[in-house]
Amino acid sequence: MSAQAIRKGTFKDYKMKYEFDTTTGEGSVIVTVVMSCERDEEGTYNENIDEVWFEGRNVMGIFTDAQFKELEIEGCMRLSKHILEEADEAKIAAYE
Repeated sequence: MSAQAIRKGTFKDYKMKYEFDTTTGEGSVIVTVVMSCERDEEGTYNENIDEVWFEGRNVMGIFTDAQFKELEIEGCMRLSKHILEEADEAKIAAYE
């Protein structure tokens, strides 16, 4: 599963896009979820799913509320983990 983050602006206040692959639905199909959020020195806020892609099409509107909620929860957990890993990598690079 891939993850990618794109920053815009300064560290004090910037918007971030985060993308990851996961499975969902009855057949556990693989989809790509694109999230956005904002970040400042206090942390991350306004996490939101912008798009869900399956086989080259945005399928955002076909999920039940429960499926969408599961995607949001998974996305927020992955995003938090990604931010922590990114911070750890920055500390290691600064130490070297």
